[in-house]
Amino acid sequence: MQNRIKGCVLLFLLVSIALSVTSLGILVQNTYAQDQLSNNTESNVTISKDIVNSQTFDNLSNFFGTPMFFETSHNSIGSITISTTPLKTQDSYNATGVLREVGNVTEMATFVTTHLADGKSTSVGKGNFTTSDGDIATYAGQDVGNTYSNGVETYKGIQIFSSNPEGKLGFLDNVIGVYVYKYLPNGTTTGTIWEWK
Repeated sequence: MQNRIKGCVLLFLLVSIALSVTSLGILVQNTYAQDQLSNNTESNVTISKDIVNSQTFDNLSNFFGTPMFFETSHNSIGSITISTTPLKTQDSYNATGVLREVGNVTEMATFVTTHLADGKSTSVGKGNFTTSDGDIATYAGQDVGNTYSNGVETYKGIQIFSSNPEGKLGFLDNVIGVYVYKYLPNGTTTGTIWEWK
């Protein structure tokens, strides 16, 4: 019964927060009004175990502080079309990155994306972070996407995390993450998550 109540509460929180994704996307897009999307070069990135700092996303850091996660590698592991009207795809990936207070973690996720007109999309999905010694934190996410004329795909969204409060990733339990992921035409990916406190 408690698991069912917890599931209902998590669903309610996800729906409530999902309603703000569009507004957040507009906020983030306005924040990036000066972003040099036509430039395929990315800023230098400095990564340490305690501090994750990305010069690329300084403006969003002004709102949310130092990022809690920065992706260091990204590998697509599958994509299938699940509907043609409208076009929906299911995409899975695995990645590695640096998580605040922990260091290196792996990520696995699957998102279902509804492709809209003019290069826009919406996605919902689930994923998890895993430490080298096996601690896991899961999340449910939702985002809005945009593909620009220069081929850069940008996804801006929200994640709600769940984890064992007693575990190494316990600090992620009930945390809300705000993320920006960019897929560049040259095949590289950048991903950053901030904690929405």
